[in-house]
Amino acid sequence: MKLLIKRFDGEKEFTQEYKIEVKEDETILEVLDKLRNKDRSLTYRSFCRSSICGTCAIRVNGQSVLACKEKLSKFGDEVVIEPLKNTKVLRDLVVDHSYLEKSIKELENWFVDEIDENMENLQSPGLLKLYDKQTDCIMCMACYSECEALDYDKNFAGPFAFTKTYRFVYDSRDKRDTQERIELAKDKSLYSCVSCQKCFMVCPKGISSMNDIKMLQTKDKNPPFSESFGANMGGVDFNGFF
Repeated sequence: MKLLIKRFDGEKEFTQEYKIEVKEDETILEVLDKLRNKDRSLTYRSFCRSSICGTCAIRVNGQSVLACKEKLSKFGDEVVIEPLKNTKVLRDLVVDHSYLEKSIKELENWFVDEIDENMENLQSPGLLKLYDKQTDCIMCMACYSECEALDYDKNFAGPFAFTKTYRFVYDSRDKRDTQERIELAKDKSLYSCVSCQKCFMVCPKGISSMNDIKMLQTKDKNPPFSESFGANMGGVDFNGFF
């Protein structure tokens, strides 16, 4: 198999060609490990190897994937491997993840509660279903890499960021005012989503952030249009359609 890996040494970008024997069941990450045994300068990021941490997300033949999850053989005999789009490349396939922390801070995506040390803060199974899928988000930034809204609105927080907001808005235990969370999301261009569904197509956990965004729009008490955009476009559970 011929691999073309887009690299960056800190000063210049270049594409390096490798030829390697690949077994049918080998993951992209396993093949990268084999390459690195031959070329110690090749740099990429990995940790859990179990599709949980999200650190190994890269683009393969124009699609953002988790290197530890996907088999390389499915992509054909000639494969182009490159870092995620819409991110700052630090070296080779390693991109800057500091935006993850930045987005959490900007949208204040953390749980607000009145702590009572004498009792557990329980949730019913029925209410958990409202946001259970969204808790699967591993913030791998695959959706951010493919997001078309970022092509014209760099202020757009990104699909995963709004999925995190959705998780807290729909958790009945969260004491933060819902409209306050919505206003923070609007400050980060909540209404700029172009409904391309690429976030869903590349998400390793099958989350439709587009649907989450539309559902947040239906919660907005002060939408930017004369008729609520969410009322016309939201309310559809795409997670169950595919």
